[in-house]
Amino acid sequence: MYLKHYIVSLFLLGCTIMYAQQPLSNRYQRPESPATYSSDGMGRLPLYLPDVDGYTLLKCDFHLHTVFSDGSVWPVTRVSEAFREGLDAIAITDHFEFHHLNKKDVNAMENYNREYEIAKGTADALGILLLPGLEVTREVPTGHYNMLFIEDVNPLVKHINHDNPRDTTTIVDILSAGKAMGAFIFWNHPTYQNPNGAEWHPVQQKLYEKGLIMGIEVINGLYVPLVHHWADDKNLTKMANSDSHGDISLRDGFYRAMTIVFARDRSVAGIREALFAGRTVVYAQNYLYGKEELIKPIFINSLKTRVLRSTDRNIAVEIRNLSGLPFEIEIVPDQQLATARKITLYGNETVMVVLNKKDPASQPKEISVVVNNLQVKAATPLKTIINVR
Repeated sequence: MYLKHYIVSLFLLGCTIMYAQQPLSNRYQRPESPATYSSDGMGRLPLYLPDVDGYTLLKCDFHLHTVFSDGSVWPVTRVSEAFREGLDAIAITDHFEFHHLNKKDVNAMENYNREYEIAKGTADALGILLLPGLEVTREVPTGHYNMLFIEDVNPLVKHINHDNPRDTTTIVDILSAGKAMGAFIFWNHPTYQNPNGAEWHPVQQKLYEKGLIMGIEVINGLYVPLVHHWADDKNLTKMANSDSHGDISLRDGFYRAMTIVFARDRSVAGIREALFAGRTVVYAQNYLYGKEELIKPIFINSLKTRVLRSTDRNIAVEIRNLSGLPFEIEIVPDQQLATARKITLYGNETVMVVLNKKDPASQPKEISVVVNNLQVKAATPLKTIINVR
C-alpha cells in the first residue's frame, strides 16, 4: 500500500517538473473562458420597463447631432451609444441649414441624407431602429423644428436662404413641404435663447393652426412644466430628447432624456403611428411625465406584492419593483401605518409595509398611494392603488 502511494507521488512530481520546464509563451494570449467576451464587443445596460397590454414600449431619442452639422461625432457613434444604453430607436437630426459647417471634411453639401445613410447599416446590424430626420433652424422666436420620417430630404434644400440660413420668412414653406412628404413635426426646446423661458409666440400659434406643430419637447435634457401644460392643452405629442452634440457617456444606472413610445409593434412604422396618435411618455432624471392612462400601467405592471404575515393587529406586505425605474411612493395617511409614510422603491428592490388593522377580522386589499415622480399633468403626481395579494 505504501509502495503504491510512493509510486503515484513520484509520477505526479515528475509531471509537475515537466510542466514547469515548458517555456512561457511570448505571444499575446486570450483567456479561454467565454465569459471574458461578449459576442459583439458591447454590453448593454437598458432601463427595464414592464410589459403593457397591447403595446411595445420603445425607448427613443429623436434629437441628435453629428459632424454633418454642429456635432462632434460620426453618425455611427450615435448608433453604438444608443445600443450600449439599451435604446430601441434614434433619429439623427442635424441642422438642415448648416450642413456646410464641415463640408470640406464630410462632403455634406452633396447629399443631405448622408448621415442617415452612413449610420443605417450599423443600426440594422445592432437592431436599432433608425429614423430619418432633420432639424429646421430659424431665428428665435420662430425657433427650431425637427421633422421625422422624410426618406429623401434633398428636395427641401430649395427652402433654404443660403445668404441667410436662419431666415424666418420661409418657415411655413419648409414645414408645409415636410408635412406633405409625411413628416411628423415637433417644436424643439421652447426655452432656447429666450430670457423669459418658454413663451408661445404668434408664430407658434400660426404654425399650430396650420397643423405644422404636432409635438413639442417637454424635455430637452431638462423638464419644463409650462410646456407640459401646453402639450396637454393643445393635444401635442410629448417629446423628450437629449439634443446631444458631443459624445454620450453616462454612469451605470443613469440614462439620457428619452421618449417612451407606446407602439403597436417594434418598427419604424409602429413608432410613426404612435407619434401621430400621441402615445408617448417622456422620461428624464427618473421622472415620467405623460397621460395617466399611459403612466398608470407602467407603475402597476412594475409591482408584485405578497402578504408576509397577518395577525390580529396588523398585516405586513412585501412590495417588489420589477422594473428599472425607482418610484417615490407616498402612502395616504388615512391608512393606519406602522411604518414610514414615504418610501423610495428602487428598481429590482423590495420593501415591506406594515399596516395596522382596524379590527382583527379585517384584511386590507389595497394600498392607496401617490407616486411623486410619475406626473400625469404638470405638478400633478399619479394617484392610484396597489393591490395586496
